[in-house]
Amino acid sequence: MKTWIVCFLLVGTTVLASTDALDRYIESQLKQRNIPGLSVAVSRNGKLEKAKGYGLADVELNVPATERTAYQWASVSKQFTAEAIMLLARDGKLRLDDVISRHYPNAPDAWSKITVRHLLNHTSGIKSYTGLPNFFGTIRKDYKPEELIGLVRDLPLEFEPGEKWAYNNTGYYLLGLIIENVSGKSYADFLASRIFKPLEMTTARVNHQFELITNRATGYDNRSNGLWRSEFVSPTQPFSAGALVGTVLDLAKWDAALYTDKLLPTSDRHDMWAATKLNDGKTEPYGYGWQVGEIRGHRYVAHGGGIHGFTTYILRLLDDKLTVIVLINTGSSPELIARGVAGQYVNGLTLATIEPKPDPAPKLTKRLEQCLAELAETKDSEILTSEFRENFSRSRRRHGAIVEDLKDKKSFTFVLSEDPPRGSDGVKRLNSYRLTTDKGARFYTFALTGDDEVARLEIED
Repeated sequence: MKTWIVCFLLVGTTVLASTDALDRYIESQLKQRNIPGLSVAVSRNGKLEKAKGYGLADVELNVPATERTAYQWASVSKQFTAEAIMLLARDGKLRLDDVISRHYPNAPDAWSKITVRHLLNHTSGIKSYTGLPNFFGTIRKDYKPEELIGLVRDLPLEFEPGEKWAYNNTGYYLLGLIIENVSGKSYADFLASRIFKPLEMTTARVNHQFELITNRATGYDNRSNGLWRSEFVSPTQPFSAGALVGTVLDLAKWDAALYTDKLLPTSDRHDMWAATKLNDGKTEPYGYGWQVGEIRGHRYVAHGGGIHGFTTYILRLLDDKLTVIVLINTGSSPELIARGVAGQYVNGLTLATIEPKPDPAPKLTKRLEQCLAELAETKDSEILTSEFRENFSRSRRRHGAIVEDLKDKKSFTFVLSEDPPRGSDGVKRLNSYRLTTDKGARFYTFALTGDDEVARLEIED
C-alpha cells in the first residue's frame, strides 16, 4: 500500500483535485485490490469533469478499459426500474399504494396487502429469490418469469408488509413484470423509449446472452491462484433487479438528467430519495431504488451493484453537486473507491483529509486495537455483536485486509468520533482510527453500540 502526495486547491469545502493525483489514486486501488479493469466518471452539477478507464477490459486480449467500455451494472439497474414505475404513476397508469395484485394478477393471497411502494422500498416481506439456499448453483439457468417467481410464491412472508426492511431482488423483479403488464411493452422497450433514448444513453440496454455489445468488458473472479473468468449468469435471472449494461458515459448522462425535470418533476425525485418509514414510525436509509444518507455531514443518494464478474457504484453528493461513478470488471469495493475519488474533490469527506482529534477514551482505543488482533487471529472477539460476528466470519476480504495491516503495524491512533446516520439501530457512535504500516495508512471505523460493542467495521484507504 503506497502513500501518495495529493495537491489540492480549496474552494470553500470543495477541492479541485490534481488530475495526476487522481490517476495515481485510482491506479493504486487497481494494484491493491487486484482489479483487472475499472472505468470512472466524475461530474459536477451535471457537467462531466472526468471520464477515463484504467487497466484492462479484457485480460486475455489485452484490451484497455476506457470510458467507453460497457459493464454489467447489476443492482445500479434498480434506480431505472424505480424511475420507470414513477413514470407510469405520473402517466396515471398506476398508484404506488395500489396492491400489486391489481397489476400482477398471479399474486398469491399471501401477498394481498403488498403494495407497489412496498416493492420499491424493500418492505414487502416476500422472500428474495437470491436468498434461497443454493440458488447461485443454478446461475446459468434460463428462467421464464413465472418459473422464477414460482421459487418463492408459496413461501410464507418473512414479515408483514411495511414492518421491516430487507433488501429484496424478488420485489424488483416483480416491478419489472408490473411495468410490462401496465405499459404493454417489454421492460427493455419501455426503458429504451422513456429513459435511454430521450437521454441519448446510446449504450444502455438490458443484457442479453447473445447480443453483440461493442466494447463489452469481460468479468473476472479473483481466486487464490490468480484471475479467472467469472461464471456466466443468465440475464433472465436479474431482469429488472439488475440486468442493465452500459458505460460510465451513459450513467453520467443519467446523472445530468437528475438535475432537471426532463423525465420527472423535482417532487418525484424528492419522494424517491426520502428515507423509508416503517409501520412503527422508524426509518430506514433507503428510498425507491436509491440508498440515502450522509457521509460526515454531506448528504448523498447512491447505489451499488454486484453480479458475478462485476461490481458497480454511483454516488451523488446532493449539496456538493458532485457525482462519482465507478464500474469494475471483478468483485471489489467500488463504494470505497467512489468515496476516495469524491474525497479528492470535497474537503473533509474522507478520513485521510481530516485533522485528528484528541483521543477522549484511550482505554477504548486499546480495547478496539485488541479486537482487531483477535479478528486477525480467530475471526472473533468478545466485543462483537452477534450479528456482526456472523457477518464477519464470512468476510474473507475484510479478514485478509486486517491480517495484512497488522503484519507491519506501526501505530493505531484515534482520528474522530461521529454520530451515526439515521436508521443505524443500536449504533450510538462511529469511532475512526488511523492504522499506519510501513506501506502507508488505512482507516478503521468501528460502529459502536451503547455498550461499546462493535456492530460494524468499515475499512477505508
